[in-house]
Amino acid sequence: MKILIIHTAFIGDIVLSTPLIQRLKEMYPDSEIDYLTLPTNKSIISNNPNLNEILLYDKKGKDKGIKGFFRVLKILKEKKYDYAVIPHRFIRSIALAKMAKIPKIVGFDVATGSFLLDKKVHYDMKKHEVERLLDLVEYSGKRIPIRIYPSEENKLKIKEILKGRGFDEKFMKMIVVASGSQRPEKMWAIEKYGKVIEKLSEDEKNFVVITGSKAEKKLPLNFNKKNVIDLRGEINLLEFSALLSFADVVAGNDSSPIHIASGFSKPFVIGIFGPGKRSLGFFPWKEKSNVIEDNEFYENNIVKIPEHQHEYKKDYYKGIPLISVDRVYGEIVKRLGKN
Repeated sequence: MKILIIHTAFIGDIVLSTPLIQRLKEMYPDSEIDYLTLPTNKSIISNNPNLNEILLYDKKGKDKGIKGFFRVLKILKEKKYDYAVIPHRFIRSIALAKMAKIPKIVGFDVATGSFLLDKKVHYDMKKHEVERLLDLVEYSGKRIPIRIYPSEENKLKIKEILKGRGFDEKFMKMIVVASGSQRPEKMWAIEKYGKVIEKLSEDEKNFVVITGSKAEKKLPLNFNKKNVIDLRGEINLLEFSALLSFADVVAGNDSSPIHIASGFSKPFVIGIFGPGKRSLGFFPWKEKSNVIEDNEFYENNIVKIPEHQHEYKKDYYKGIPLISVDRVYGEIVKRLGKN
């Protein structure tokens, strides 16, 4: 059987689909599974042993417009897929599968163009996004973890960088801070991140790594301290994944780093969200995690739902400035003591 997954969303969304990839391979062990996504997403699912081929649809670049659509369509037709699973909730993705004459197409009932699907699955807002994606293949069993596959070369490079910058894994704890986001409204104040880093750096046993894209290098987080390093724009996505796998704590906004970090057992993951955002189902997919939505303290992860969970509001991000430096710093220190 030849299976195609179509998901051309953000990096974090692609990361959250890795349990779906695994489940499909478990269901159809002899199948070939291909994944159609954006060029920027390719590396994060590279090395995934369950994927046969990663196909690229540069819909905002060289494939923009109808000409690019038909270029990709031609490729899909030639592949002669038997089954398409479409997490992406937009008509363009569904139309590609339909026009490629794929016999069985599964997607969500809330998708634009859902009338083109052979099977519509309910998009349950009460579930985590990983669970919703697994609903596409009717799975509700034991939790399937996120899996990212940095190579040994990626890991070695990161170890060499850390050692060269003064990190001693025997005596120091590593905190990775991911202060950016592709969506600025999701970002906690950069000045507050700076204050948290400053407080953490006062303990010589803490080693803080500031991460992000090259574009995020302009965010003012400049430190001249031996135990604070800045790797923004210096490492690729799989190298970044390797870095997160070595961390003791990862703290960041409601964005892809917290989802990538959820794919590794070691780090405790702290998500800084606007009030109510957790209820949309995009919080870290691991037990060793917590979401900070306000200055109250409560366990808030996949197994412990807070007693007074915020209702989602469209202006949820307006609550982010209310989260204090002490709240985030205190959570990081607490988790360092337990990890």
